[in-house]
Amino acid sequence: MTLFPTENQQRLLVAHGLDRWFGAQWVSIEDGHEVARRLHFPAETIETCDFQTAMRSYDPLGSAQRVWITSHAPGWSHVLLLSGGQASSAEELSRHGQRVFELSYVGEIEELDEPIYTHDGEYRSIFDEAEYEAYRTNLSNDNTMPVSDLEQLLIIIGRITGRFLDQDWVSSQGLLCVIP
Repeated sequence: MTLFPTENQQRLLVAHGLDRWFGAQWVSIEDGHEVARRLHFPAETIETCDFQTAMRSYDPLGSAQRVWITSHAPGWSHVLLLSGGQASSAEELSRHGQRVFELSYVGEIEELDEPIYTHDGEYRSIFDEAEYEAYRTNLSNDNTMPVSDLEQLLIIIGRITGRFLDQDWVSSQGLLCVIP
């Protein structure tokens, strides 16, 4: 794993329409269907689709809960919240020894919530965990420009999970899940 992504993570989000609002979870469960089950999405509301199709459901103000679940890296899934802002489901997703990293960002006002790290149902601070300290070093590969807080957190999570967000992610197939 390289220390830095080939693409600026925040610019990638903006280029693909996730500049107004971005809510996501990285879950240490490889099976997307298991993630959907733990999130209590009925099987009949789950369909396979690509990122562009999933983004048609992107509505930060929408009330129907919609997520797009993709394979992220070996042992990891990525959950992109499309609509229906919810209370964190990290506690449920992290049961039985799993880990969940969660980020929420409102681009219009540049508000980044403190990242949520949950392990086996227990909320923790990623910044207090010694095992993740090494992932926070050298966060700028270009000393001429400061790295945004969102970019830093996306790099840290990418280092931990073994994959940064990239063009393959926005070109992949995933599970569009809906609770009306």
